[in-house]
Amino acid sequence: MNNIYERKAHIPLSFCDNTGKLSIYHIFTLFMDIATEHAKILKLSSDDLGDDLFWVTVKTKVQIVKRPDMYDEVTLKTWPEKPSRVRANRHYIISSENGVLIKGKSEWTVVNTKTGKLSRVGELYGEAFEFCEDISIEEKFARMSDDFSDSKTVEQYTVRSTDIDLVQHMNNAAYIRTLVGAISTNDLELSPIEEIEIAYKNQSYEGEALTIKCREADDAVEYGMIKTDGTVCATIRMVRK
Repeated sequence: MNNIYERKAHIPLSFCDNTGKLSIYHIFTLFMDIATEHAKILKLSSDDLGDDLFWVTVKTKVQIVKRPDMYDEVTLKTWPEKPSRVRANRHYIISSENGVLIKGKSEWTVVNTKTGKLSRVGELYGEAFEFCEDISIEEKFARMSDDFSDSKTVEQYTVRSTDIDLVQHMNNAAYIRTLVGAISTNDLELSPIEEIEIAYKNQSYEGEALTIKCREADDAVEYGMIKTDGTVCATIRMVRK
């Protein structure tokens, strides 16, 4: 069974930001795409699991060495790490002939949509599955507090139809697009993002208002995406040059 999935890709114009490089948002969409493609090959996609089970991304961490330019040919690579009982990491690499450009890892779980309980991820792969032992990012996921009560407000955002995914709530990558969109192009060029990590907490739906708040945290800035009732939908940690 193919425990590593790899394919070539070209960076199209539509995936690039104002600098002509692969945008931060599309790094996340590429990771989602290749994870979905690999799951389909392994017969572990949500369609393959049936009506009751659904893959859920819990966290994603991205480290950027260099963003590829428009029209560059890159290699996309992903593989699952051996899971714990109900959690599973998946790793990602975007590389070129010059080496690794972007590294990523995400934490996933499988939810039973009828009971709301987590399923045993390891059992889905089966005993014969051979997991790759390579690790893209050694560092653990950061711990981010949900308390943004004393933090400054960056922007107010209303969830739109273009943010909504197949399960009818705000798509995971849309949180990244929204946050990066709240930062000016000049600011991003002066201080590029070299690491970004997001933890998904609660769902948000079309028409709901989100407040983006931020606070300083050691060598990073942490953001909260918060509903009007105080529910935190996502926390994001960003390290910039």
